[in-house]
Amino acid sequence: MLSSLESFKSVVLDQLGEGVIVADTDGRIISVNRAAEEIHGRSLIGGAPESYSDDYQLLTMNDAPHPPEELPLARAVLRGEDVVDAAWKIRRPDGTVVIAVGTARPVRNSEGVQIGSVLTLRDETSRVNAEQALLQALEMKELLLFEVNHRVRNSLQIVASLVALPMKRIDDDIARETLSLTRQRIEVITATHRSLYELGTHDHVDCAALLPDLCTAVVQTYSVNDHIQLKCETAGAIVLPVSKAVSVCLAVTELVTNACKYAFAGRDRGTIRVLLESDGDIVRIEVEDDGVGMPDRDPRAKQGGIGTILVDSLTQSVGARVMVDTGAEGTKYVITFTRPPAEHDFSSALIAKRRKAAS
Repeated sequence: MLSSLESFKSVVLDQLGEGVIVADTDGRIISVNRAAEEIHGRSLIGGAPESYSDDYQLLTMNDAPHPPEELPLARAVLRGEDVVDAAWKIRRPDGTVVIAVGTARPVRNSEGVQIGSVLTLRDETSRVNAEQALLQALEMKELLLFEVNHRVRNSLQIVASLVALPMKRIDDDIARETLSLTRQRIEVITATHRSLYELGTHDHVDCAALLPDLCTAVVQTYSVNDHIQLKCETAGAIVLPVSKAVSVCLAVTELVTNACKYAFAGRDRGTIRVLLESDGDIVRIEVEDDGVGMPDRDPRAKQGGIGTILVDSLTQSVGARVMVDTGAEGTKYVITFTRPPAEHDFSSALIAKRRKAAS
């Protein structure tokens, strides 16, 4: 009857997909199932903890000979430890290498006395190799995307230079102004792509870090003797996908450009204030000047120039709502839009990273 029961247990163990290795109190292997021997590619009966590594060609994950006393089964036998999901490598007799992940525990009787140890293990080679291949593919993708962004930036710089070449030879003020604005818009897009390197991504831009410099460049272009003062206020990182960031940056610089050109006509000085902040998923942008205001109290009802049309188009592309208030004390644009939760999480993670780096 006992022999029949042992045979039944052996048959049951051989049906398991995971390998099972049982050792006595001295660490000698007294029982293994079929899966364990298939993983090792050899018979496993016998052997002692101090010779596990040599007998069964066991390696660390760095391909060094595994210290025998640190193997999961040896730790359970010698120190009574529970070892969960340890990883090591097995070199089979045919030279192939298997990545094993296993759990070892001491076996105790009803009185708590250790009477042996058991190791269960599985072949994780395919999974680990697939993960490594995926990581390598992702790294290659990142490198390629960075290279694409680098080339886009360089191409935009060339286009901006080509646009600037004929400007000095053109006598028509309107044509020269049009080329100047075109070049400025190209430079905004170029700066957005350049900031990808600073953030360390290929597809997201921190608008809060980028916009102050862009707005400053615009004001310096139009401000004679520093008669226009710029105040930029940002609250934390506001990270957006590059396509959305380009639209936002272009829209804001267009509004700052319009303020520089028209808001302070007949005045010696003026102030432009740009605010960029977020409240959870809601992003709020304000562009305000203390200039003469617009003659039409509802400027959006009046089809303006290319700049106004461009602002409308850009804000619509990000699903933004635009409110305009203009009067004798100046003009104020308020742009609001909602970010998906993932974009908000990206910003929060960047803020936390910067705080950690600063501490």
